[in-house]
Amino acid sequence: MLSRQCTKLSCFGRTMFYKKILLNRSATSILNHTRDIRHSCRILASHKEAKGPGKVRDANSLRFSAGPIQDSTKNSTDHRNVRKSDLSSEDLLEKLMTSLSTDIHQKNRVYKNDLIRVVNKVKELNLSSKKQGLLLIKCCTELLPDETPNARVALVEQVWNTLRTHTEFDVDHYNELLKVYIANGRTIKANVYLTQMGPVKPNLTTYELVLRVLGEAGDLNQCMEVISNMKAQGLPATENVFGSLIICQGKAGNLDNIKEILTMMKSLQVECTVNTYTAISRAFAWNKKINLLLEGLAKAQKNGIIFGEFHIMEMVKTLAAIGDYEPVPKVLKYLPEEILTKPSITPYMQSVATQLVFQNHSMVALEIYKCLPLPSFGPKDDTGLHGRSLVRDCVKASVPSSVIALITQELMASGRNTIALQNAAEATLQLGKVPLALDLFTRMKQLGMPVRPHYFWPILLHTSKTYGEKGIMNTLSTMVTMDIKPDYDTIMDYTLPHVSFSSPQNLMKKFLETGIVVSTVLTPMMVTLLNSGQVRAASEICELFQGKIDAEVVIQPLIKGYLTSNDLKSTVHILEDMTAKSSDKSKDWIGRFLCGFMRHSRIKEDLSDLLNIANALQSTSLKISMAAVDYCMSKVPQHHNEDLVQSLKDALINITDERLIDDGDMFVQQMPHPKQMNEAALKAHLVELEAKGMNTRGVLRKLLQEYCKDGNLPAAREIVEKCEKEGVHLSAGMKASIFDLHVKMGEIDLAEIALADLNKTSPNFTLDEFKVIDFATLMVYRKQIGKAFDLINEQSKRRRVSGGRAISMNCWRLLDALAAQGSPADTKRMLELLTTLRYCKPSNTLLGPLVRAHLKNGNFENAVQEFVRLAEKYNKTPLKHELLCKVLKAMSEGKDEETFIVNERTNGRLNKLVQTILSVDKRVHGAGDVHLTLIAALADVGYKKTLRKLLLDPTVKFHPDALMRHCERFADEKKVDALEAIAECAKNLRQFNVEEIYNMILEVYQRDDNCQEALSLWYKMQENEIAPSQKFVRDLCAVCKANNKQVPSDIAILLDKQTKAVAKKAS
Repeated sequence: MLSRQCTKLSCFGRTMFYKKILLNRSATSILNHTRDIRHSCRILASHKEAKGPGKVRDANSLRFSAGPIQDSTKNSTDHRNVRKSDLSSEDLLEKLMTSLSTDIHQKNRVYKNDLIRVVNKVKELNLSSKKQGLLLIKCCTELLPDETPNARVALVEQVWNTLRTHTEFDVDHYNELLKVYIANGRTIKANVYLTQMGPVKPNLTTYELVLRVLGEAGDLNQCMEVISNMKAQGLPATENVFGSLIICQGKAGNLDNIKEILTMMKSLQVECTVNTYTAISRAFAWNKKINLLLEGLAKAQKNGIIFGEFHIMEMVKTLAAIGDYEPVPKVLKYLPEEILTKPSITPYMQSVATQLVFQNHSMVALEIYKCLPLPSFGPKDDTGLHGRSLVRDCVKASVPSSVIALITQELMASGRNTIALQNAAEATLQLGKVPLALDLFTRMKQLGMPVRPHYFWPILLHTSKTYGEKGIMNTLSTMVTMDIKPDYDTIMDYTLPHVSFSSPQNLMKKFLETGIVVSTVLTPMMVTLLNSGQVRAASEICELFQGKIDAEVVIQPLIKGYLTSNDLKSTVHILEDMTAKSSDKSKDWIGRFLCGFMRHSRIKEDLSDLLNIANALQSTSLKISMAAVDYCMSKVPQHHNEDLVQSLKDALINITDERLIDDGDMFVQQMPHPKQMNEAALKAHLVELEAKGMNTRGVLRKLLQEYCKDGNLPAAREIVEKCEKEGVHLSAGMKASIFDLHVKMGEIDLAEIALADLNKTSPNFTLDEFKVIDFATLMVYRKQIGKAFDLINEQSKRRRVSGGRAISMNCWRLLDALAAQGSPADTKRMLELLTTLRYCKPSNTLLGPLVRAHLKNGNFENAVQEFVRLAEKYNKTPLKHELLCKVLKAMSEGKDEETFIVNERTNGRLNKLVQTILSVDKRVHGAGDVHLTLIAALADVGYKKTLRKLLLDPTVKFHPDALMRHCERFADEKKVDALEAIAECAKNLRQFNVEEIYNMILEVYQRDDNCQEALSLWYKMQENEIAPSQKFVRDLCAVCKANNKQVPSDIAILLDKQTKAVAKKAS
């Protein structure tokens, strides 16, 4: 799915580029929300200026922020005056209204853009029915789950102002408006609201809703006034009235008064239904009386009360609002049985989940999905459908990547959605959230999931538009860092169109600085230059930079370049380099070039170009095959002069080498062998063979290998089915690839079946070590820890384990999965098994999960004991920094540094653990490392007073360069707070280069393209009277320019002074 979506986005981007249309969809989507709110505010402000203040004289005078207005001169009778020509527009309005209504009934939500479109249409026509008006007001409730309450209130203001011009409001409109207030947590002044209704008389429902608004706000005084007013009018006290009072008392913290309300209900013979029990439960939740809440639910269920999804979701939202997530799963168990037995989520619950995500309660939304049974997937089912909307909502709501990682990991580990992380990455690309996309790509790599080059195509389009060439280079550098090699299409279509070719050699150097090898960019750069006629520039970069050339791709652009420039010398040089640097030296590339030249229309009129090239080749060592000569001569038009044709033939024969043999495809049928075909060519060839009824076995086998290599599991499955149908033999290697694909896709059952089939059909086949470890990791994530041990033991008996550094990361992922999913004992036993079987050797990285297995439960004592044991056994200090930081943080008891200082003096339990860690560090790394370790930890946790005191202590000795290495690590991890703590505490100390630390902080902001924070850092340095280095000033200017920001004048002046000083010193 991710691959398909990336391809669609990239193809769209390519089309937009060739049409010279700037693509700015991401920026548009980000700004839509703000623009709509501002537009609503402008409408209200303009009404206020135009109408002015006045008394409320009719029902239409109710205002939100602009005050009352004068009477409207139009009413509903104006509908009769609508011209016949407007009927088509009315039909359109009805269709738009029907669409909104359908979304409400099917999805329990509407979309803001759809609602705005309808409102604009109503404003244009200046008409709507009562039913339509009520529907528009209703849409501004929780039916817009991805909008904030303030945004929904702004929308209802816009709707109300639009309806007021042609609608005579009645009590239903005001009641619907009160429901909007309830949904958005907005309170009112009851007497003002009722007065603003003018001649419209409130009914019982109106008073019930007013009480509910006040109850949700906890306004007891106003509630009492409204009840008194109701008594005076002889209105009865209904269950809804008492329910609002219960909510109000709960919000006010008066739980004892709830019993009195229930007693009063009993005396008035008002029945307590599920709504009353829901109100009581919410009151308990607001006051964090969780035991009373759960006891009340159990008692209600025992009394035959059945809670619907609406009632349970109300409780869940209340628990989320107070930040108490723990009882949510217990509350969800009271959902109706028909919901808890079906894996698919209901529209209402999904809408609530969306609302929770946008209110920053993503983990509560996840619990809603977790309460449902696991879905079962068939072979052709979409395994990425369950929970996809949750993941997309998290991305859209800009939830931190760490939280998204937790949610996707839970969905994948539980089997609810095996491609949840890919779903998240897909959403980031669609919504233009580049930093988040890169974070998720990194997590995909860590989990062993494939990350393809074309995933970066939308990112390259975005960064090129936003940051220009710098953005392109940063993205390519990121790809290299993530070990993702950019392919030809990535460089050719999404990189080179957005960089400057003013100096091709310098451009090549820029590419090399990103970490890309010459062979990756040499061919596309040459093609770009040749297509624009810059043959000499293409020849120069081909000569200066050593790398492989895809000669087959270069041939046609070279023909075009020569015909454009007539640069014979450079063309011959390129042919020489192309032959020497071609990735496939078995082909007659010179002959193919000449044959391609013969097919050009220009040759029909003039053979001189071809003759000149053939003559020029005689002075070189380049030769062509007889097949090429025969092809060229067969294509010579008959109308040419015989002498000229003979001269051409002689020239071609002079450069012929009979020993040079090409496969002939180029010269005969122009159809490459399937071994040389790519995926698209193979698919086309397969269709052709099937249409002719010919044997397709070879093509199917090759196509299956391509899909396995690319990680395209659905397509690979289709080929396997075809192979089985046509009796094509699947080799052991192909079956192993299919097995590995199942593992990477998280399909553990299918992976087990594939492995069993492989062992049965090819018992002597040895599965490579990477696949074994990855499969064991998947088993651990699926809580099949015992099977993981059995797998590794069984596979080790069938091989001589090579191990090595390449598989260390796979082993670490396995151990880290055990630390998260299993027990410390399991993690320890797995490490011993892996080292015994020689899969890996103990290192700080691989030993880290053994300590983390204790830290995840907050068991500091056992974590330190394990740390000591590992140090004694392996002379390593795994997870030293993280462990020390955790203990130091715990010493503050979740408060500030003052608490830490007090606890540190008491020499308590945690303080002794710190001493133990430092003692082990001293024994393993020496006394000099202890102070550095403590300084780094204090900086990381932010204990500046203690850090400053330590740095001022003359007995604390260490090399400043060693501290700088710690700072470099902080910079790599983007821990700006830690760097700022060191810089602040080391100020005015001679042995520290504080300026270099500020350079590192700026580099972090530069990597993030965070221009605002970079400028803030500069102003902070000015306040602290810290002189910036030349590098700092240059980098700061570069950050501003790269982000299309104006360089502040004081920085520009400083840069100018530094430039002049350097120039003066040089002279």
